Amino acid sequence: MDLKELFQSAFTSLKSNGMRTFLTMLGIIIGISSVILIYSIGQGAVVFVNNELSSFGTNFFQINPGSSLMSSMGGGADTITLEDVEAIRKDTSLTNIKNVGAFVTTSVSVSANDVDKIILVYGMSPEIVDLLNPTMVHGEFITADNNLNSEQVVVIGDKVSETFFGQGTNSVGEKIKIANKTFKVIGVTRSGSVLFGGFFDNALFIPINTAMNEVAGSSTIREVDIEVKDTNLMNETINQVTELLRERHNLKVGEENDFITASATDSLTIVKTITNVLTLIIVAISAISLVVGGVGVMNIMLVSVTERTKEIGLLKSIGADDKDILLQFLLEAIVMTGIGGVAGILLGIFGAGVIAILVGIPLVVSPIAVTVAFGVSMLVGIVFGMYPAQRAAKLSPIDALRYE
Repeated sequence: MDLKELFQSAFTSLKSNGMRTFLTMLGIIIGISSVILIYSIGQGAVVFVNNELSSFGTNFFQINPGSSLMSSMGGGADTITLEDVEAIRKDTSLTNIKNVGAFVTTSVSVSANDVDKIILVYGMSPEIVDLLNPTMVHGEFITADNNLNSEQVVVIGDKVSETFFGQGTNSVGEKIKIANKTFKVIGVTRSGSVLFGGFFDNALFIPINTAMNEVAGSSTIREVDIEVKDTNLMNETINQVTELLRERHNLKVGEENDFITASATDSLTIVKTITNVLTLIIVAISAISLVVGGVGVMNIMLVSVTERTKEIGLLKSIGADDKDILLQFLLEAIVMTGIGGVAGILLGIFGAGVIAILVGIPLVVSPIAVTVAFGVSMLVGIVFGMYPAQRAAKLSPIDALRYE
């Protein structure tokens, strides 16, 4: 029997038991589709974050108060002051620093046009506009003069503007009360980066000096953003700033920092690590599914050998040798898992595409991942189809023809 005849025989046999074949392939389909789906989503998330950071800028790092991320996010740490920020700005040894920006935060009552809401207010230094790249819808952002003179001016997010002044309204020049103090709107802004969600859409921004003196009533800095000239010297600059702050905070050798530093590229590294771990976990789970599917293939092939014992005897009686019989049954197993692998790949890509559209991330389909997934499905067919095929090949033609 030639290879073409063997393939035709394999397809005919699988087609004659369509439902049984499909159920047998199901484990292969689930395992392969899971790998493709999770890998595509993970890589899409990495590309999304990388693109966002690139548009947002990777040439800066940030400093937050507190010895851990949780304490920093919780706002319970008060270890970075405006004096620390000024010390960083004025240190002539920090030659790689281009810009230093800082902000404070507080939630206060904000009102205008008989609408009263509690909104997050950021007191920002003017350098923040160059670091965070907000999109100005109307007007301008906070200037150095606004900050120097502690002026009562405010930049509002476009969604905040809609809340107080109506959709599509240019609210520049309007008055708004923040903590019972009247501020003039000088600009309307929105986030220029999807990654930072509604950061610039749903908040108010006032000069940092005004915030500290008249609104927040605190000298504690929530975040310091530092732009560097040469990203190749990023780590060196972070270490220099760290040493400066440790010295200012009188921290002894071996004592833990009371602040945390992180660069934009650290965020990408974290995302990559998370997606890699998740992918490994899913691959491990999928491997179990593939083994279960492989056992199902072996079981069905053994049943097929038993059902077709007379057919095997007849083939041998007309000249088919053991090799032909082995190849016939082995090809059936390989074709079954191969079709299951292709179906799993297509299902995985489709699922990843749907999720990518819903979540808003790029669809990334790796040719290497697809090739490996298909190769694994074929390998499952070879490994789990070999024993039934050998068993069929070893049948005696006389005994096979006598089989009832």
